[in-house]
Amino acid sequence: MGKPGSSGSAENSINPRPISALKDPASFGPPPKRDPNAPLPSSKIEDDESQESKRPLPPPVPFRVNTTGVDTESLPLPPKRSDQPSNGGGRKPPDIPPRLPPRRESPPPLPKGVDETGGLNMSAIGRLGKAGISVPGFNMTPKSSPSPPIGQGPQKVSNSHDGGTSFAEKKAAIKTANSFYKNPMSVNASDAKAALKTGRNFQQRHGDQVAAGYKKAEEMGLHEKLKSQGGGQVQGYADLLSMRGSPNAASPRDTSPGIMMPPPIRARPSPPLPIRPSNHGLQETKGVMSPTTKKKPPPLPPKKKPAALTPRGSTSPAPPPIPVGSRPSLPSAMLVLPNNGLPSRIFPEVPPDLDLELSTAWFSKSPLRFPKSIEAIEGKMLVSASQWTRASSGRTTHTLLIASRWTMNLSTTKIKLTWDASAPAATVKALQRHIPPPSSPPSLDAEWGDRIVEWVTDRLGQQVGNGECWTLADECFRALREEDEQSGGDKIMVPQGTSFGLCVYSHYPNISPSPQRLPNTPLKRGDILQFRAAHWVRRDEYGALIFEQRAGAPENTNACHDHTAIVENVREDPEGIVVRALQQNSNGVKTVGRGEFVLGDTMIDGGVRVFRAVSDGWVEFDTEW
Repeated sequence: MGKPGSSGSAENSINPRPISALKDPASFGPPPKRDPNAPLPSSKIEDDESQESKRPLPPPVPFRVNTTGVDTESLPLPPKRSDQPSNGGGRKPPDIPPRLPPRRESPPPLPKGVDETGGLNMSAIGRLGKAGISVPGFNMTPKSSPSPPIGQGPQKVSNSHDGGTSFAEKKAAIKTANSFYKNPMSVNASDAKAALKTGRNFQQRHGDQVAAGYKKAEEMGLHEKLKSQGGGQVQGYADLLSMRGSPNAASPRDTSPGIMMPPPIRARPSPPLPIRPSNHGLQETKGVMSPTTKKKPPPLPPKKKPAALTPRGSTSPAPPPIPVGSRPSLPSAMLVLPNNGLPSRIFPEVPPDLDLELSTAWFSKSPLRFPKSIEAIEGKMLVSASQWTRASSGRTTHTLLIASRWTMNLSTTKIKLTWDASAPAATVKALQRHIPPPSSPPSLDAEWGDRIVEWVTDRLGQQVGNGECWTLADECFRALREEDEQSGGDKIMVPQGTSFGLCVYSHYPNISPSPQRLPNTPLKRGDILQFRAAHWVRRDEYGALIFEQRAGAPENTNACHDHTAIVENVREDPEGIVVRALQQNSNGVKTVGRGEFVLGDTMIDGGVRVFRAVSDGWVEFDTEW
């Protein structure tokens, strides 16, 4: 079958060649390599030019006005392409860049006027020497003949560049150094100068070797051995340079540690200063003080004059008194426990605004019943007062004042309601004012402690009131208030819920590990203990339970969480404050009896506050707005 439209004739038929008739590809030669430097054939160049000439021209561009502001008529024509030669030959290869010159083994010649010894300009050094400038580091000395030593003729002193010193010069230098060590006054300036030059020459030629040997001797401990054998007379080069104050002393850059050199010589003073004879040990020797003399110590400072005492009866003004405002004073927080000893987590110091449920118009009904939002709050005392006024138009306006004391911390909330009698719920207006607990301490002139203990002790074994623990304290306080009213003295404040006066001790271990106490206010007879779900546990050293006690039911029960007791006596103990108390309704017993509590670290849960009875004038409670 062929393709559609094929006739199937012999002209359109394909005759394949057998494989044996084909040429072996391995017999083919390698393909020609492309030489970029080879010139292009002229036929190819002519074909390219003919193709470029046959390309259609682009459509004509309409005339455009030059808005750039640049005149292009004065600009030169752009350069023509020169990559193709005009003769039609091949492209010219780029030139090879110049090669770097070969390295030379010999160093470059020195500049003119510089020798090969150290790169110094000798002509400049010579000019400085003629001018009298001396730089020993550059071997530059003034051009003046040195004075020869005594008993010798003029001789030339060699330097490090000319050669070393002779043996006689070295021997003379050592002799001069020994003479100076024994008696510095026996060496003249010329001998010292010659010895110093010999030592410098020796240092410049052999300083490195001597320093290495001296360091090796120090490492081997031979230096200390030589000192012990020579009586301590062997000195290092650093020791001999301790007299650097002299003008002939060698500079630090001219020396190296460990080189033995003669010490420098102090120049003689010229002219000598006259020395006045005295009896302070100064010695006069040809106008020069001996180094063994000591300097006269400075005179002692004069004694201070004693302050003049003011005689009795003098009219001199006394020192001004200390201002009262600058004297330290205890803050009020130290005289009254914050929030009357109650943690703010249990009850806030300033309560938030109450939900008055004004839409129910409970305030306009008689008898007055407070809303559930107020009745549900635990520990409160309510006092109310109402009044009404009638305007000339006949409309009646009512005003209700409510004061609520929160007995847990003795704070107060006052509420003022105003409404029109025709539409109470629509016209009512409410204001609330919160008063924090008292912050000033009460007057403790009156004492009720002994009277409280005496009243309760007289009723031991009896049931007071309904037999509850709080009733015992409440009946006692009210009985004492009646006695105060009859005597005309200060009246004791009756219990305000679970607050019995000023809190002097507070401890809630789950909130604050350490108790709060008023300074200088220990517990005493007649104080009131108010527990809140208190729980004590004592264990031995192995963790075994040996004692457990509760005061008030746990918080997760429906029983009463509070317990009230009266302090009979107090004693300090390593375990804490041991309180012997009078109480009622303890362990189900409804009569008055005794018990013992330990206030301290053994309490693990709940809390306790200790109150002290105060007069009723400490906290005011009224409905005045």
